[in-house]
Amino acid sequence: MKISKEARVGLFTSIALAILYFSFNFLKGADLFSNQNEYYTIYDNVGGLTESKPVTINGLVVGRVQRIDILQDQGNKLRVKFGISKDIKLTDQTVALLADDGLLGGKVIQLTINPGKVITDEANVKSATQTGLAALIQEKSFPVLQNADSLITNLNKISRQFDQTGLILKTMLLNANQTTLGIQGLVKNNANNFENITSNAALLGTNLNLFAQNLTETEKQIGPILQKTNTFADSLQAIHLGRTVADLNRSVKSIENLLAEINAGKGTMGKLVKDDSLYTNLDRTAASMNYLLSDLKTNPKRYVHFSLFGKK
Repeated sequence: MKISKEARVGLFTSIALAILYFSFNFLKGADLFSNQNEYYTIYDNVGGLTESKPVTINGLVVGRVQRIDILQDQGNKLRVKFGISKDIKLTDQTVALLADDGLLGGKVIQLTINPGKVITDEANVKSATQTGLAALIQEKSFPVLQNADSLITNLNKISRQFDQTGLILKTMLLNANQTTLGIQGLVKNNANNFENITSNAALLGTNLNLFAQNLTETEKQIGPILQKTNTFADSLQAIHLGRTVADLNRSVKSIENLLAEINAGKGTMGKLVKDDSLYTNLDRTAASMNYLLSDLKTNPKRYVHFSLFGKK
């Protein structure tokens, strides 16, 4: 039987359309030659999930997303239909997690099968959504931005206080200069006084030595007079005179001991006469203050520090 040209064109067209249909569905992920169970899950936002996206269990692709419908009567929620191999049994505790498909973007459904009652074809599966990378970045960066804002505010407050700090430093330098001048004047005045005290102490020591020698000569002269008195009155007077001499001797010894301690540098008077450390220390103190003021003017950061974070 001879086939007409029109029939052959129609047959080839039908075959081409059939091949195109099966190829299109195959590229979408539909497995046309195997049986699958179909399930449903509902999300508030699919985040870019599209048909033919894989459905995985522990990273293994076990099915594909077949269809996504919007439920306007339920607040515009999205119902996702996906098919998986009949060999895999889902339970009523299975969770369909909407997760990121790697760093390049996109979404996949990750099934977590928990122990429970096995569900049948066309059943609903619990849904969950994994926090995306952008949401994580926003969540982590928000506290950082708040801290940065607080830091900028604190820096502004500190910068406003720098003017007052400069005035305080100037006042400190002026006070230090006045203190140095006062110490220098005190050292000069006390230097003259110390010289006068030393001279007077030396003169006092000389006079005390002469007085002690005179007392000794007087005692020698009184001794023969006491031996020549024979009367009771003279004896009585000699007794009183002897006591006086004894008292004088004790006084002389005390004066001699005092002079010896002064010459040895003991006590306040001895230290004033023998030890010039007070004058030397005052002179060194004035020199140290001059050096300290010069170093403070040259390197103020050694003595005054500022910290933005509370550290020393």
